[in-house]
Formats: sequence, C-alpha cells, structure tokens
Amino acid sequence: MRQPIDRNIKLLLIATLLYGFSFSIWELFFNLYILSLNISSDMLGVIRSATPLAALVLGLPLGLLADRINRRTSLLIGLSVLFVGMFFAVHILNPILIFIFGLVQGAGYMLYLVTQPAFIMTHSKQENSMLIFSLNYGLLTLASTIGNLIAGGLPAIIENKLGIPLNSAQSYQWVITAGIILATTSLIPIFLIKEKNPVEKSIKTKAPIKQAVSELLTRPLVRRLATTNGLIGLGAGLLIPYLNVFLRGKFAVSDNTLGLIFSVASLVVFLAFLISPWLARVANSRIIPLVSVQSLGVFFLITLGFSPVLWMASVSLLIRNALMQMTNPLLDSYAMLISRPDERGAVSSIRGMGWQFGQTIGIFASGFVQARFGFPPLFIVTAILYSLATALSWFWFRPSEKELSTVESAL
Repeated sequence: MRQPIDRNIKLLLIATLLYGFSFSIWELFFNLYILSLNISSDMLGVIRSATPLAALVLGLPLGLLADRINRRTSLLIGLSVLFVGMFFAVHILNPILIFIFGLVQGAGYMLYLVTQPAFIMTHSKQENSMLIFSLNYGLLTLASTIGNLIAGGLPAIIENKLGIPLNSAQSYQWVITAGIILATTSLIPIFLIKEKNPVEKSIKTKAPIKQAVSELLTRPLVRRLATTNGLIGLGAGLLIPYLNVFLRGKFAVSDNTLGLIFSVASLVVFLAFLISPWLARVANSRIIPLVSVQSLGVFFLITLGFSPVLWMASVSLLIRNALMQMTNPLLDSYAMLISRPDERGAVSSIRGMGWQFGQTIGIFASGFVQARFGFPPLFIVTAILYSLATALSWFWFRPSEKELSTVESAL
C-alpha cells in the first residue's frame, strides 16, 4: 500500500506546474526571438550555450551549497535567479548581454535542479518515491502542454491587436515576458514549504568540503553517472533545443502548427511519465526499462531527422520525446537510492555537471554545424551518442542495481 504524499511534496508539485508553463513558452519561442533580431545561427549557438555553461562551472559548488543550507531556501533562490536571468535576456538587445544573463539563468536553474531530487527523497517514502519523481516530471510536461497550446497562437493575436509585424521580435518578446511573469507565482508554494531540515541538522558532522568532493569524485559509480549524463547531454545539446528551427526550416510550419506539435508531444510525454513507475514495478528494476525505452528512442530519432513529410516527422517526434523523457525519473530515483541523504545534492550536481558539460559543447557546436551542413549530421551524431550512453548504462548500472538491498521495497 502506498504512503500518502507529504504536504511539502504537494507544494513542490504545484510549483512545478506553475514554472513549467513559462519554461515551455521559452523553449518554443526563444530561438525564434533571437533569430528575429537578425542574430546569426552561429551567435544563437553561443547564446544558448550560456545557460549550460554556467550550470557546468557552478554545478558542484551549488550542489554542496544545497547540502548545507535549507532545501526550501535553495529552491527559492534558484527559481528567483532563474526568472531574473530569463527576464533580462529578452529585454536587452545586445548579444553579449543576452549571453551574460544566460549565465545568470544557468546558475539559478542548476541550484533548483540539484535541490529537487534531494528534496523529494527527504520528504517521501521509498514506497512512493518512484511515483513522485514521475509525477514531478509529468506535471512539468503537462504544464508544457498547456503552455504550448496557449502560446502557439499568442504571437498572431498580439501582432493583430498591436499592429506588430508578423514573426517580429516584439511579438515574441511580449509572449515570453508574459510567461515569465506568470511563472513567478511558483515562488508562492515554495515559500509555504515547512522544511524539516533532517540534512541541515547534521552539517556539523559533515566532512570538510574538499574531502567530501574528493570522496565523491573517486567513487566509480558517481563518475559513471556523470559520464552517461554527459553523453546524453551532448547529443541533446546538438539537436533538441533546435527542433523548432528544424521543423520550420524543413517543412515551413507556422507558429500555430509548432505550438500544436510541441503541445501534443508534451501531452504524450506526460502520459509516458505515468507509465514509468509501472515499468519499474513490472521489471523489478529501473535500469531494464531505462535501457529498453532509450534504445527505441534512438530509432525514432533517426526517423524524425530523415522523414520526407511533416506528419511522419511529427509522429516520430512524439514517440521519441516520450521514450527518452520517461527515463528521467527512473535514473533520478536510482541515483538518489545509491546516495547518502547528506550527499544527494552533491551527487545531483555532479550528474548535472556531466549533462551540462555535454549540453554546453553540443549547443555551442550545433549553431556552427547548422550554418554549414544543416541538420542531417546532427541527427546521426546524436543517435550515436544516445546509443553509447544506453549501452554503458546497462553495463555500468545494472550490476550495482542488483546489489541494492532496497530495490524490492522501493518498487
């Protein structure tokens, strides 16, 4: 029988819904906004690399900070800094300053990101932790669905009402800003959280920071988690942030159609997240379903990149997104299970640094490849990187999963 969900977890899930709405609008229109400023694809790649670059450089310090201060405080600071960076990035026209506020955005995002898994494990029972991880990802995706559905038609409405030119920077700026303002309401449920502080009480007994870092980095399993995350992050950075640009360039789709495609994709991912706990229970494993669905995801990534018609590309995008995204709660839950409570923030940060390292390189390189060779090489390289990460996940993590004495009770 499942344990009831803690009040603090419910507040976190509400915050996820609220800020996820803004994030979906950002992902849908930010690239188009930058290009509408007559900024080149090369520079777009540089700008998009700012956020993962900041997360990479600051990842470990922020993870250690999250383990040493109140989790609620970490969540509040992270979201606040994230929103400030997003707001100024769409209200300053200088590419260098946009890049700088991208760095600010990345710092806030990373602090929030590394705090979330540790917070969930602290305030949940092992019997329902897998469900909560899936719900957190699922609600984020549901918010993206709503955001994409609503936002897809907003530029046209603003353009008609205000007499703004079609696909102009000003219309995209209005839409993104409205989303950011709405997302700030996510700070309210985070503020209402009442932290029990089980980790913070043990700070005095913690090892010095240098020793703690050294111990974590010498642990093979932690390094392997970072490595597989880095490979997936590199592949994702090369391609995923630019799928809207790919679809518009290849099939000449409108903003409305883009919004519809990505909203349906988000809805499918939401349903896939709900399946993740069931897969883990049926397989009595997190790694078996992770490897299985990622392998299928690689196939649909290739069909997406080389489909000759829009409907085929759209269906492939829906399936690929669902398969790849539903592995996130599986791996997050696994990583937290193998970590001590007082080091979960740091472990999350090391995993995140692997991801952000790959993202930084991928996003930066993608703009240059797009400008010179188009998208086909990016799809091929991404498929290879995903395949390698999937194989390593099986050989590295499945043996250690068998040794976890808590697996059966957790599932």
